[in-house]
Amino acid sequence: MTLAVSAATDVGRWRQRNEDAYWAAALDRSAWVLAVADGMGGYQAGDVASRVALETLARVLPECLSRRRAPGACLREAIAHANARILELGRGQGELAGMGTTLTAAVVLRRHLWVGHVGDSRAYLIRDGAIRQLTEDHSVVGELLRAGSIDEAGAMSHPQRHLLTRGLGLRAEVEVDVADEALLPGDVVVVATDGLTSLVTSTEVMEHARRAAAAGREAFAQVADRLVALANERGGYDNITVLLALVPREEPGGAGGEAGVAP
Repeated sequence: MTLAVSAATDVGRWRQRNEDAYWAAALDRSAWVLAVADGMGGYQAGDVASRVALETLARVLPECLSRRRAPGACLREAIAHANARILELGRGQGELAGMGTTLTAAVVLRRHLWVGHVGDSRAYLIRDGAIRQLTEDHSVVGELLRAGSIDEAGAMSHPQRHLLTRGLGLRAEVEVDVADEALLPGDVVVVATDGLTSLVTSTEVMEHARRAAAAGREAFAQVADRLVALANERGGYDNITVLLALVPREEPGGAGGEAGVAP
């Protein structure tokens, strides 16, 4: 299956460096990976942590999938390896001590989606004019949302929105959330860091994606850039990264996977 993929990352308007990283790639003709990592604000070497997380994912995940293991199990294995590698580097190099990152990774395999997730970067599924969040934010604000104490608007402006309750590089053992969904033609998968979701609502993400998908493949390729620009227009207070993948309504005969963006 050939997905139409749109990807963009930006340092934003206030940060000096981009601590986000992403990986979007076709592993073979039937498997794709979309992943984002957000080096934790306030920690040292967040950009190193996010890069190491995706490099480890890119090394471990394809090998695991090649053994025909369940994608959910492979995501847990790869993310656990990433956590161990970040902790190892932090112990071995003083300037990297305390570094951490989020990691949200989506595997699309034969019209099925698996998501592995730690932190507050998000995955969404857009279908039939609605958008649904597939991940739960591992954050103080995420807990308030689940309790019904605040709504999306309140979460976007909450002063504690960046305080994580779970991430890579914090503990020797990390709990990885895994979700899976059957995909339908016309679905859009979205993976993004909180630099986007704290400034652009889920409804706005859906509307931009729907309009771009309806306008054709070339327009869809630009939708990530438009979403990043919108976040920057609203302040760009953090690094911003977003990946979108459109499930084709008709599969071109004999088409293979497109080249992805390496971490």
